Amino acid sequence: MNTQTFVTHMPDKPGAFMHAVKVISKHDGNIVRVSFNKAVDFHTLFVEVRADDDVLEKISKELLTLGYLKNELTESKVIVVNIKMPDKPGVLYPALKILDRYDINISYINSNEHDGMYQNFKMGLLIEDPKIIKNVLDDISELYPIDIIDYEAEEPNLDNTIFYIRIGNEIQKMFDLSSQRTMEFIRESNRVLQMLQDRGEDPDKVFEHVLHLARFMAEHRDNRFVPDVSVKQITKDTKLHIIEPPCGSNTYILENNNELLFIDTGFAIYADEMMRIIHSIFANFNDMKKTIMITHADVDHCGLLSVISDASILLNKKSAEGLLRQYNKTMDHREETGFHLGYSRLSMIFSNYVPPDPSRFVILGKNVPDDHEDMIRIDTIKFGDILLDAYEGSGGHLHGEMIFVSEEPRIMFTGDVYINTKGLTKGRDEFHSLAPYLMTSVNVNSKRAKDMRKATADILNKSEKECLVCGGHGSVEMIIPERK
Repeated sequence: MNTQTFVTHMPDKPGAFMHAVKVISKHDGNIVRVSFNKAVDFHTLFVEVRADDDVLEKISKELLTLGYLKNELTESKVIVVNIKMPDKPGVLYPALKILDRYDINISYINSNEHDGMYQNFKMGLLIEDPKIIKNVLDDISELYPIDIIDYEAEEPNLDNTIFYIRIGNEIQKMFDLSSQRTMEFIRESNRVLQMLQDRGEDPDKVFEHVLHLARFMAEHRDNRFVPDVSVKQITKDTKLHIIEPPCGSNTYILENNNELLFIDTGFAIYADEMMRIIHSIFANFNDMKKTIMITHADVDHCGLLSVISDASILLNKKSAEGLLRQYNKTMDHREETGFHLGYSRLSMIFSNYVPPDPSRFVILGKNVPDDHEDMIRIDTIKFGDILLDAYEGSGGHLHGEMIFVSEEPRIMFTGDVYINTKGLTKGRDEFHSLAPYLMTSVNVNSKRAKDMRKATADILNKSEKECLVCGGHGSVEMIIPERK
């Protein structure tokens, strides 16, 4: 069975929801989530149904026939008008008849009497077919004087009936999304809203954070993508290249002769920008042998996996399972945690993430327990003159999390098990604060996440030699164990 969220456009009349439920029940669909908030949007109702694919198809067709299903954005507009009517009984009815004839909803109405001679009726008219605007205004003007008032954002009541259309249109233009992807955004932003509202959050604050997330990612594209790029000679023959982007994970690249080893690769939305930087660093990049390792299967660490298509991908079995689920369009390990589901899918939409082909996977570790509470060493990777021990965590941040440790030279790549929050710039710290709010926590298990940070520190403190710690986000830092 699969689940599908139907974005329905309900008539504002009694029994509308009952008709939708009747259709779903008739086909034995199981409703697993419903979300409707009149304070946010008068007409948009989200119904998530679990059923077999053929049943979901039948439900979709019948809801579409009823005119309930909203599969794409319409070019809806709110026209604010002022109609001057004589101050006497029955004058409003003829104007309402015209609106009814054109199937136009009134999203806002206000009136005031003027000297007992006439009344000014200020109305917000929701018009889904812009072609009929002139006809509507012409018909009303034959009865009464009518003025068009430009829409002003300070009229909050005008927003409600078309809230999802407005936010959807903004996101569609921002990321050049298809109608299908835009509807996915609307569904998932509603999922985040419902989850946070259940925890007492204000809807305006929720959507402010969603839009902030989107705008931040969009505003740092092209020539506005300005990461910090640095290089360290860590052995005689090996260099470490460090790319710290405005948002998304750091990308680390070990270089030895004609070979490269990537550790994490950031957001897919910046693939073109990242590849330009990478080609500027490595003039013969196309001819070099390339391998990619990931610390965990979050989309902000895996953006280039499908872009650098000639690289093998080294990862543990749990991360491979997570990426395989993404590839098959089913819930990955993070999405199984309900309060992470909406944010994870929003990140995929905004970043235009494409999961990698699983045939490129090379699995690290053998006979690793499906569940364990310790940080355990599962394998060793040789790259040039460096040996990297791969440790698998217990799944505090995410199922399948790993850290990579070199004893000589002393380097740790910690992913999001450890983050140098003090090394975040102001802009990166601002972006970094959005995920904890929209997911309530970036960790799937807070206790295990705390234990894994301690376990990472214990590995660090086994030696008294200073260690270069390369976190998933924030600047790298040299840590001297005996002083910690």
